[in-house]
Amino acid sequence: MRYAILGISHETNTFSRVPADYQAFEDNEIIRGDEILDEYESSLYTIAGYLQASKELGFDVVPLMRAKTGPIGTITKDAYDRISGEMLQMLRDQGPWDAVLIANHGAAVSEEFPDMDGEFTRAVREIVGPDVPVGITLDMHANVSKAVVANTDICVVWRTCPHLDCKPRGYKAAELIHRMVKGEINPVQWIEMPPLIVNIVRQFTGEEPMKSIVDDSLEALERPGILDTSVAEGYPYADVDEMGMSWIAIADGDEQLAKDTAIWMAERAWKHREGLNRPVSSIREALETAQKRYRGPRRLGDWDEVPTDGTALAAPDVVENSDGKAPLNGPIVLMDVGDNIGGGSSADSTFILAEAQKMGVKSLLQSLYDPESVDACVEAGVGAEVTLDVGGKTDDMHGEPVRVTGTVRAIIDGKWEEFGATHGGFRYYDSGRSVRLDTTDGHTLFLTSIRAGNTSRYGMYAMGIIPEHFQIVVAKGVSSPRPAYQPIAGEVILVNTPGVTTADMSYFEYKRRRAPLYPFEPDTEYVPGQ
Repeated sequence: MRYAILGISHETNTFSRVPADYQAFEDNEIIRGDEILDEYESSLYTIAGYLQASKELGFDVVPLMRAKTGPIGTITKDAYDRISGEMLQMLRDQGPWDAVLIANHGAAVSEEFPDMDGEFTRAVREIVGPDVPVGITLDMHANVSKAVVANTDICVVWRTCPHLDCKPRGYKAAELIHRMVKGEINPVQWIEMPPLIVNIVRQFTGEEPMKSIVDDSLEALERPGILDTSVAEGYPYADVDEMGMSWIAIADGDEQLAKDTAIWMAERAWKHREGLNRPVSSIREALETAQKRYRGPRRLGDWDEVPTDGTALAAPDVVENSDGKAPLNGPIVLMDVGDNIGGGSSADSTFILAEAQKMGVKSLLQSLYDPESVDACVEAGVGAEVTLDVGGKTDDMHGEPVRVTGTVRAIIDGKWEEFGATHGGFRYYDSGRSVRLDTTDGHTLFLTSIRAGNTSRYGMYAMGIIPEHFQIVVAKGVSSPRPAYQPIAGEVILVNTPGVTTADMSYFEYKRRRAPLYPFEPDTEYVPGQ
């Protein structure tokens, strides 16, 4: 049995001014054949789940092509045509197939196709025909359309945010497809799409109300005849008709059961709609809170240096102050929501840094994408003192450049390997040429020449930066940095900063979204089954 593996992964922020052109994909990842095995077999990503299933269940996989780039703006027509054209031609030329396994993100928008994932799955189905099982595994931030579900036999969505279950959910999709190939099951899918979004700051599945919503999907999975259930949080920065939350139920040959199960999950979530859109702290509030609640550095035990052999950093469970308990020792981690790198932001927002300077805050650590400043530091050399205007250079949405004076402490090539669990399950990272700059006002800046998500601490360790010893750590994201920083944090505080991923949805002008849609239209009603 031969199963094809392919996919285009992109989370499109349609408000971003950085286009996802072909070069952006090429700079990030366009890989073919065995390159896919080299990149993902030892990872915790979806494709690793496909590969594990092939070994354990006894089918052959043929990795064709995989393309992805970081979350930025709309995919250009040229990029989609070139990438999908090559990928789909491989699917035509190397068949016939017993099944197809797709690894997309699920929130892609191209200049020609607002529902790019729907178009891609349509093209796959057209090539392989109606009788070849097609499975797809999607990110929990997917804006899942009815077209994607109609074009596939199995649609599985990750269940955790931050995304720590990518591999097992990929395995689940492959397992169900394999059972379908063998004639053991006849999967029937239903997607329920109530008029609801969940604000980006309420998408962490470890706290309410998302925790209960995920728990409901697991309870629904226990119904006899149900093969799988999924809840997609959606991606609110893609201005498309299908933007918003969705629920998918897969039943064995019983469409009514799938429909009833998906509706049951969605109706229970609808009752939480207000809590799913509750606001968070302002910048000044967050910095003031951080200064009041900091209790001291987190210690690394008996280590004189940070371990480089993959030894896990020991840390007790984190207690967040939201329940009235005192924070632990360790840095207060501020989540810079408006500069959520994993959501398509610029990675160079300076709003928190600028306010920290005004307030005289000390011992702050953060990253900034700033190739110009990196070049200046490299030219000056390690040990040199420099005065720079850092950050705020991509656009006019993420603050003005901030003037700093500091000493260049380290320069690295920016490539590192992550040994622990991370958002998305990735193992290899690249921030480009990167610099550690210690400023005269007590801050440390991790300057990068590539927009690199704050989902791993090991790049900082490579420069001798120990985040555990800072008073405040700014992580550019909402949920994706949690696996890296929550284990060392005294407390985690979400900060409603301006930017292309701000939590203030009134900032954006939507033209394609559904209406009415809660919370944009507070009186929106939900009619199940439509």
